[in-house]
Amino acid sequence: MQKRKSRRSFFKYMSVLGLASFYSVPLYAKTAKEVVKYQATPKDGNACKSCLHFIPETNECKTVEGSIDPEGWCNIYFKHPNYKEEKVTNENNNSTQ
Repeated sequence: MQKRKSRRSFFKYMSVLGLASFYSVPLYAKTAKEVVKYQATPKDGNACKSCLHFIPETNECKTVEGSIDPEGWCNIYFKHPNYKEEKVTNENNNSTQ
């Protein structure tokens, strides 16, 4: 019986150790700009600022390394479903007649 108890303890220990290491290690690494063909200009009206992966507070991407231009674009662009284009209005054009 003693062997079973130590074997059971060993597997419990190993499973806890495995879970601890799983949560302490990042699950992904960022991709180099060259790999995703990043460019600092939009393509077909699509830009990083409307991408699901873009983080506007820091001008970073969740999947591409380095600083990202909001007007840039890359191959893994995916339009954010909740993105709404901000329209800039010119006060001079809003005159009443």
